[in-house]
Amino acid sequence: MSFNLAIDLVKIGSILMLDQLKIILETRSITSLYQPIVDKHSGEIFAYEALSRGPSDSPLHSPTQLFEQARKYNLLSEIESLCREKAATGFVEQCLPGKLFINITPQSLAQAGHQEGQTLKLLSDLKLDCSQVVIELTEQFPSTDEGLLLNALKHYQKMGLSIALDDLGAGYSSLRLWSKSRPEFVKIDRHFIQDIDQDLIKQEFVRSFVEIAKSMQCKVIAEGVETQAEYRYLSKLSIDYFQGYYFCKPQARPPLKVDILPIAKESGTAGIKQPSADNLTVHTISVDAEHSVEQLANIFQDKPYINSIAVVETQRVLGLVSRSAVQGKLSRPFGRDLFSKKKASEVVMFNQPLIVDAGLSIEQVSRLVTSRARYCQEDDFVICRENQFVGIGHVIDLLKQVTELQLSQARHANPLTLLPGLVAVNDCIDQLVSSGNEFVVVHFDIDNFKPFNDVYGFAKGDQVILALGMSLQKNYSLERDTIGHIGGDDFIAIYNSKDWFEYVKNAVSCFDKMVKGFYLPQHLKSGGFSSEDRYGVSRFHPIASLSIAAVEVKSGADMDHFEISSRLSPLKHAAKSHSGNVVVINRADNYHLLVDNNLLEPMERSQ
Repeated sequence: MSFNLAIDLVKIGSILMLDQLKIILETRSITSLYQPIVDKHSGEIFAYEALSRGPSDSPLHSPTQLFEQARKYNLLSEIESLCREKAATGFVEQCLPGKLFINITPQSLAQAGHQEGQTLKLLSDLKLDCSQVVIELTEQFPSTDEGLLLNALKHYQKMGLSIALDDLGAGYSSLRLWSKSRPEFVKIDRHFIQDIDQDLIKQEFVRSFVEIAKSMQCKVIAEGVETQAEYRYLSKLSIDYFQGYYFCKPQARPPLKVDILPIAKESGTAGIKQPSADNLTVHTISVDAEHSVEQLANIFQDKPYINSIAVVETQRVLGLVSRSAVQGKLSRPFGRDLFSKKKASEVVMFNQPLIVDAGLSIEQVSRLVTSRARYCQEDDFVICRENQFVGIGHVIDLLKQVTELQLSQARHANPLTLLPGLVAVNDCIDQLVSSGNEFVVVHFDIDNFKPFNDVYGFAKGDQVILALGMSLQKNYSLERDTIGHIGGDDFIAIYNSKDWFEYVKNAVSCFDKMVKGFYLPQHLKSGGFSSEDRYGVSRFHPIASLSIAAVEVKSGADMDHFEISSRLSPLKHAAKSHSGNVVVINRADNYHLLVDNNLLEPMERSQ
């Protein structure tokens, strides 16, 4: 092929692509697909992301090709405008619940064809409230114009729309933009989500992203979740929302619900209850951005008990002004003449205060304070609920409550495993019953433990107990379930998880592997050992296994921890009457038996 012919073919291809783009715009042949974004805590659909596709028989069907060619021929603004219209129209026509995430590239805003106000008019025509729409800013095409990106965000925030930053961590520019723009949502790049359950480095990155997001009052979306293992690991982190093929693929007519287990908040009823950040509120005084330095100085003078005041605009926190910052400005030579009439928001406001959600536990708030302590010394922090200002909290009050909590936990914790003891477990059960939750209480007991202790010694016996504790802690949901050690070789697990039985089976399997490492080879070979009992009679003792009793507690059940303990008692005896790993479940007033992972079988009550 000659060089000139190759050039001619390229030109023909370019003309064809341009024609395809014009046809798409003329015929409005864009299809919108919707992928659910799922609320971690409720399991409900929080929002849908609209994803655009070109005609199925076109080379521009792929969104990558569609937007790349549109950018190449300066039609990006027109194509994105059509995509937004299709996405919003389909969302309204299907009466989809929650919010709508619409993708847009900052580059489209800079093109000559872009017309300001189109999005607002579209939403108005469709009677779609701005509060329902989230603009997801993507950097599909690299841009070094940071000013353009920030202007794009301000453009939509002025319209009352929320902002989401896509592909967090994909590049240095996204981190810079995040730090400067403070969007309402950030999406963690799929690279960090893929196989995160197996990758320690990715785990550290995501933990860091989450900690920073919480300090900035920014909701986190884990994007591209595709496996159950990824979901289970991410469920243990303070991530707010999930999105990915594991829940639902993008569809033209998406479901209104997805099949996902709801996850309770760490500070809620799913574990041992802790005070929340809401309890740390000391005052609710705030001012708007127009207040002068002198006006704030007067407030501080009238109210000597407050150290800082939040600057708030339409209930959204802009920053924090401290007493010391105001005094520092006014105490300078000519300070009152220079600064008293100026806006406090421009002169003395700290625009990156620690902002925490009112529903966070005090332990979570403490971690946020600690993570910022390396670069920012803070006396106060801001408390919000659903991005709305609630009040101000003192770090010193937080430290007092954390200390009290730690002392209480230490007082009631088991000294060997440091897990919650009997008092804490009973309190947790009563809290769950009073809140109307459905849950399962499971008792774990090690079979043949005393003979093992007698033959191998207390040190080895402690290792076996620790092995069971580790097995249970490896197989539960940190945010939904509670593991307790009530003494000796007895453990209690309180499961809010609907897949609790999978956790139990996995814990049994894990313990079964670990416990065999404590036996001598000859004992393993023979399946146990013989020793004399207290009467001098030689008895054979099999390898340690687990006897497990479980009581399912239904919502609205009229019982407390005493009643549940009473119901567990006959189940424990029934489990002990069988050899091997045994689970006995009290379900719907019937007993069920599982031996060494064989199928459940009904048991007679007499057993």
